Amino acid sequence: MATTVEVVEKFAKKTVPQLQAYAKKHNIDLYGTETKEEILEAILPFVPRKDPVEEVAVENPKEKIALYSERNLHWTGVGALEKGYNIVTKEASVKWLTHKAVREASPKEVAKHYGKI
Repeated sequence: MATTVEVVEKFAKKTVPQLQAYAKKHNIDLYGTETKEEILEAILPFVPRKDPVEEVAVENPKEKIALYSERNLHWTGVGALEKGYNIVTKEASVKWLTHKAVREASPKEVAKHYGKI
């Protein structure tokens, strides 16, 4: 597994047809992108890589974390998120937080959204 920098460098050298073929092979929706930069933005969040954030030891893998997703997402081997608030395991959250459309949501934020505050 490569670091983020190595992955970006590797994919930046590919042509548009090569990137489109990679996306098709790995079931990555390109959302109608056309330019190389747009395709890279769509593909890179789903490319496996070794990041320092993944090396963090998960103390209690059953612990739940609230995430907010800007759109519906599916990631093979990780799961799926619907647009809005989602509750996932801490282990899955480490992976999801590498995607640009996903952020961590505080318990207070979630409670406020659902009218509990």
